[in-house]
Amino acid sequence: GALEDQLLPILKALVSSKTKKVAVSGVVIAALWAVRRGTHGKPSRDSKTTKSKRGHVDLEFFKKLLELLKVVVPSVKSPEAICLVLLSGLLVSRTVISIAIASINGKIVKSIVQKDFPTFLKRIVNLAMFAVPASVVNSGLTYLNGKLYIMFRQRLSRFFNEKYLQGMVFYQMSNLDSRISNPDQRFTQDIEKWATCLSNLYSNLTKPILDILLFSKKLSDLVGMQGPGIIIGWYFLSGLVIRFISPPFGKLASEEQDKEGNYRTCHSDLVNHSEEIAFYQGNQWERKRTQTMLTSLVNKVNEILAKKFFMGIFDGMLAKYGATMAAYAVLGMPVFGPNSQKYLSKVGSDSSAITRDYIRNSSLLINLAKAIGRIVISYKDLQSLSGYTSIIYDMKDVLEDLEKGKFKRDMVEGSLYKKAVVKGKFVQTDKIGFEDVPIVSPNGDLLVDRLSITIEMGMHTFIQGPNGCGKSSLFRILGELWPLYEGVVYKPSMEEMFYIPQRPYFPHGTLRDQIIYPHTKEQMARQGVTDENLRELMQIVQLSEIIDKRGGFDQIEVWNDTLSGGQKQRVAMCRLLYHRPKFAILDECTSAVSIEAEGQIYEEYKRRGITLITVSHRESLLKYHDYILKFDGKGGWNFYKLIFD
Repeated sequence: GALEDQLLPILKALVSSKTKKVAVSGVVIAALWAVRRGTHGKPSRDSKTTKSKRGHVDLEFFKKLLELLKVVVPSVKSPEAICLVLLSGLLVSRTVISIAIASINGKIVKSIVQKDFPTFLKRIVNLAMFAVPASVVNSGLTYLNGKLYIMFRQRLSRFFNEKYLQGMVFYQMSNLDSRISNPDQRFTQDIEKWATCLSNLYSNLTKPILDILLFSKKLSDLVGMQGPGIIIGWYFLSGLVIRFISPPFGKLASEEQDKEGNYRTCHSDLVNHSEEIAFYQGNQWERKRTQTMLTSLVNKVNEILAKKFFMGIFDGMLAKYGATMAAYAVLGMPVFGPNSQKYLSKVGSDSSAITRDYIRNSSLLINLAKAIGRIVISYKDLQSLSGYTSIIYDMKDVLEDLEKGKFKRDMVEGSLYKKAVVKGKFVQTDKIGFEDVPIVSPNGDLLVDRLSITIEMGMHTFIQGPNGCGKSSLFRILGELWPLYEGVVYKPSMEEMFYIPQRPYFPHGTLRDQIIYPHTKEQMARQGVTDENLRELMQIVQLSEIIDKRGGFDQIEVWNDTLSGGQKQRVAMCRLLYHRPKFAILDECTSAVSIEAEGQIYEEYKRRGITLITVSHRESLLKYHDYILKFDGKGGWNFYKLIFD
């Protein structure tokens, strides 16, 4: 056309000499570099931090991925490995069926050109015969891909759940270590996205590779090696260009997940601290914070969408339209190529044969082009997998550190324990004792200096002091929740101690589960405890009426919502009666219980031989104790026997 006549002289003039060729090449390289700068943007200030390295497809990524693959595919005989083999078999079958259908399509078109109706019907029947196996294979691929995703997710989730719920790791990750701020998101949403990305990537890479091998073999038999060589060469060049200008989508995906976690934390805080926020009338502050986090998330998503839009233009230009022009060059080779005379003499004047070969070759070529294009474009999927892999592997590192007792947390300025090594030790005995033990918070704040006391069986002890002086912190040291930097702690086994906080925990389950937690019904039966025994314990804490009102011990409810504050505290005190430990640690656990009911329950505890260690602001509880431990709020303490008039 006219446009072609105008462009050809210009293109010829641009490459008419070596100097002009070099100049044009320089302009193209400069343009690509400008595009690359535009898609990558300016480096961030923390580009040297570990976070900025997330999402890069490099050797470190493949090492991390290999470690995680050993978790989700533990052996060649595992269900995941078998699923991968079946999926690979279906992928091969699908490619073979595509080649056969391409041949039939060519024959159908030939019969149409020849106006041969009987042959046309025969070819249609042949095509219909492939409909059933092709449909089964396609459906099987979808099923196995989904199966592979859920198997990967289950295997990885179980692996991390085992580590997370081993010992006190779940507490330490949230309270002692500051590296993972949103573990709930890591264990759910991030693992789900990693499993989805990996399962999809296997099919998106394996299927195109198989297609390239089989379609290239078939196409080279028909048009020579130049045919697939031209297409593969074009896509190789396209891949280099896309690789050069592509922004780090893996890093961007990782940053998006971080911002998703920050936004999620805002709403989690609203749920967990709703009472305090309501009292402070902090809704406006929380609204501003939530909107800020949402805006930050939306801006990041918009940034990613803009970069994907920009990259989509180049993907289309190179992987779609550019490949189409290369494909037509290959399709014209039998008629216009170096071996055209041989081909034309073979088919003679039969235009239907040329049409048949064109349809067959174009179908093969389209499939080959799609396969190579998927591999080129799947680099972005690989970047996304790299980002999720980095997030998941960071969590694995933290969990392994916590298992070894290694914590990383921001410490208070000037803390003496900023670089201190945990040297204290725990000794199991039949008493509770602290020998030169400093009570230090996880961020290095010294609450109590060198505590040395001994509480024998029967020494009921009352603990007093101002808020934040270390009363509850004492129990965290005793329960091995906080690091013991120095000194020796003497304590019985965890089974012989029981802790009741001001706000007890109620898991999802039956009323029976609330009383015997963390025991199961089977453990209760092995101890010879019946539901009638539980009813007697509920009578002691004056809650027997709720058993029948709520439908018995097997009734399942959201107990944290359906019970009042006083009822929840009394169920927790009933829980202590069931477990019957040697020592009971009661931390403001009767604040919503009447003084009369509180006294009866305390008397019952003492009658059953349970040694009481109580933290409370209620002076009425002093008479049930023999000793008092007073903290002055300045690191000092005093321990002495109570004398009543």
